[in-house]
Amino acid sequence: MKKIVLMMATLLVATNVIAQTKEEISASVTRAQKLSELCKKFPKATGVPEVDAHANAVLNAAESAVKNSEKLENLYYRQIGETKDGVTDVTIVKPSLDDILELSASIADEGDAVAKATKLSEDAAKKAKEIKNPLKAAKLAAMTKFTSDATPILLEESAAQAKAIASMVETAKSASNL
Repeated sequence: MKKIVLMMATLLVATNVIAQTKEEISASVTRAQKLSELCKKFPKATGVPEVDAHANAVLNAAESAVKNSEKLENLYYRQIGETKDGVTDVTIVKPSLDDILELSASIADEGDAVAKATKLSEDAAKKAKEIKNPLKAAKLAAMTKFTSDATPILLEESAAQAKAIASMVETAKSASNL
């Protein structure tokens, strides 16, 4: 009976080690690529401090999300013992709890950057409505398009990262208890 319980516990931990599926990682990579492309096309400053501050906060959060997505993807493949090409590699060193916690802290910082961008959005929207000059309005339109395109992807990616890293931390902690 003890062997069955031990096998069940081992199986449970083994299935939880892969906290993400390849599909989730693939979706994360796609979102990170979209964010990266948006960051490359970051518009010029509008001259409206509130709008520029909001856009820069979104840019900083997006760049953090891209970096964290790459790190999370690498941890995932190290965890399952494969290369990105799907080749099993027994020489890959599994991530340690410290590796996972380090990424967790980075993702938490990213969350703070997203919160800052969200907070700045209200002032930016108010100030943008006040602009009547058509030349400034054109600059605002480009910046608004950037933030409106990047924000939903950023929020989705940050939430997925937080979920994945929390699961990885829990799995790493439970694995060390066996």
